[in-house]
Amino acid sequence: MAQMIRRTEPCPICQMPVKTDGAKLVTKRDGKLYFFCAPGCRDKFLAGGRAAKPKGRWGRFLDRLARANAKEFGSSGPTCCG
Repeated sequence: MAQMIRRTEPCPICQMPVKTDGAKLVTKRDGKLYFFCAPGCRDKFLAGGRAAKPKGRWGRFLDRLARANAKEFGSSGPTCCG
């Protein structure tokens, strides 16, 4: 059975989406292609590092909340207490 490759695949170490078109950091293991976001993630994977567990509902919520806060307030945070 052939592996179906999507336009973006999650990095097996940090779960960051990686574009598969023209990806340079690719490794094949046990007949499956793995795409990596950075050389450090690829090196950790090749050294036998464990893949990250998929985030649950709470982890995804916290990620969305962090992105919304960064968009609203920038990296400095809110300035309510000046």
